[in-house]
Amino acid sequence: MNAERSVRFDLGYDGRMFHGSQRQPRVRTVQSELERVLAHVTGHDVRLAFAGRTDRGVHAVGQVASGTVTWRDDLERLRHALDSLTDDDLAVYRVQQVNEEFHARFSAIRREYRYRVFVSNQAPVLLRGLVWPIRSAIDIEQVNAASERLIGHIDFRSFAGAGHGVGESETETRRNLDVAQWRLMPDCLEPRGRLYEFQVRANAFLPHMVRNLVGALIEVGTGRKPADWIDALLAERDRRRAPPPAPPDGLTLWSVEYDDRWNEQ
Repeated sequence: MNAERSVRFDLGYDGRMFHGSQRQPRVRTVQSELERVLAHVTGHDVRLAFAGRTDRGVHAVGQVASGTVTWRDDLERLRHALDSLTDDDLAVYRVQQVNEEFHARFSAIRREYRYRVFVSNQAPVLLRGLVWPIRSAIDIEQVNAASERLIGHIDFRSFAGAGHGVGESETETRRNLDVAQWRLMPDCLEPRGRLYEFQVRANAFLPHMVRNLVGALIEVGTGRKPADWIDALLAERDRRRAPPPAPPDGLTLWSVEYDDRWNEQ
């Protein structure tokens, strides 16, 4: 068997102790941690591509990475070695060989995020760091009426972060959302609060886009703005017109979808 193999990694992480997913100098990131352990196990430097970029404090249970590794043994043994050497806040679920043309980011056709909001007069204990705690009640019908306005091939410039939503940015800001809905979770582990989850899926997302959307949708859900205010924000095409983003704590990269031609080799 050729020792050099194109490999896909499925992984999850608790984002609280990472400075985001992408490699940065002198700070701990998901990419740098996984590449460090891969180099230790395989004896070769590895550079990985990630399906989605997550910011500091953002979590994942469905992140995908890809790269070329040198490994002659069974890939389940590689997965076990990686999982045993990474800290508890990073888990490698699966390692599989893929077509050499597979790319975790560019081969993806859809990505799904979920954002959780905890409504209570008291701070969460068990969910601390995993939710956005607020005190105001959420009107689920209103917040879903606003979310429905995001479905379709829409220009999300007003919700683009990292400078892409202001000034003369030439970044393409149209994205295709096919899911945007809120639900009340039946069991939130905290008896003194209610847990709401926002599910959003698109072909791709702009920087900070989900957090920016949640920040605006909560304005509607808590009664401070009407549902059609979202239409006005979209029409403005200016990030400065929209409210601040929701904090990273409640956001999780839930899954990444690929078409059938990238089945396991």
